[in-house]
Amino acid sequence: MGGLAQALVMAALVPCVARAEPLFAARTGLGCASCHINRTGGGGRTAYGAGYGAQTLPWKKLAPGHGLFDGALGDRVRIGVDGRGGYVATFRDEGPYIGEAVLSEANAYLGVELVKDTLSFYLDEHVAPGGASSREAFAMYTIERAGFYVKGGKFFLPFGLRLQDDEAATRRTTGFTFETADIGAEVGADDGKWSTALSITNGTSGGAEQDNGKQYSWTGARVFSLGRVGLSAATNDLPKGASSSVAGVYGTFGVKPIVVLAEGDIIQNDDGRSPSRRGGAAHVEVDALVQRGLTLRAFAGAGNPDRKDGVSGLKQWGIGVDWTPIPGIQLRALYRARQGPSSVPGANDDHASIEAHVYF
Repeated sequence: MGGLAQALVMAALVPCVARAEPLFAARTGLGCASCHINRTGGGGRTAYGAGYGAQTLPWKKLAPGHGLFDGALGDRVRIGVDGRGGYVATFRDEGPYIGEAVLSEANAYLGVELVKDTLSFYLDEHVAPGGASSREAFAMYTIERAGFYVKGGKFFLPFGLRLQDDEAATRRTTGFTFETADIGAEVGADDGKWSTALSITNGTSGGAEQDNGKQYSWTGARVFSLGRVGLSAATNDLPKGASSSVAGVYGTFGVKPIVVLAEGDIIQNDDGRSPSRRGGAAHVEVDALVQRGLTLRAFAGAGNPDRKDGVSGLKQWGIGVDWTPIPGIQLRALYRARQGPSSVPGANDDHASIEAHVYF
């Protein structure tokens, strides 16, 4: 197995609960910018996003006077948190069963409007597990016309469906995860029907630059009454003549109570010496709203960074349930089955997990 292929397959073996917040965009017919301060999705919530999580998402509303804190500190400051933790069971292909209590993540968000409706600052801080670190930190200038914006700093790159599940095949195999924010600038627009974003960054996942090469990432989508269709493309100029390119198509389709999420990507990696390695990744998910606050999930995916190296890629499927009994807390259960190359330890281990998610 090639070094790059083995590294990507190994990275995809970390257990994680599947979460797909693009589901909510598909249900509402709105874009990421409606619910998130970051226009391309993820992290801190807008006033509408906080309201959706408090009023629409839960199975049971709280009595008057006991509502979920909406994160607003005055007219121009918003804060928020996401805390996830629970229990993960690993059913090993070789060796004993392993059960572990885990703190999946604890993130805090801060958004400040420096000039009302025009200039803002946003911070997404990872608190735990491990040491504190900034996932995102950027300033953003916006104008009303066509939802145009420019931002600069550290941010998640625009590509494909912003699935919360970093272990989804399309996230892990392409490298566009919540672990790989980068430093640079982004320009975009969102008028409610059309959205686009283009970023130019160092291409080092937030690390120090090694040469003058840069990463260019782009996504664009058209929103329809029943969903959206989008395209993405990215290329990264790496040191010593190496490069990495990826392109894909994604979409959502929703007819109550069913939502379908899908993405397919092609990948090409060149180390500057050997022939290029070509691979791909795909993910499809079906989410069913059984009743208010209760969603059943089923997903499948596959990823292979090099289809011609003679080594099989990673395949996975899973089923799960999300229950939001009251505003501010969501309970999730998931079973994920894997099938991967026998040469990679853990590639065929299955995982089951339960998780509590506290949010506002």
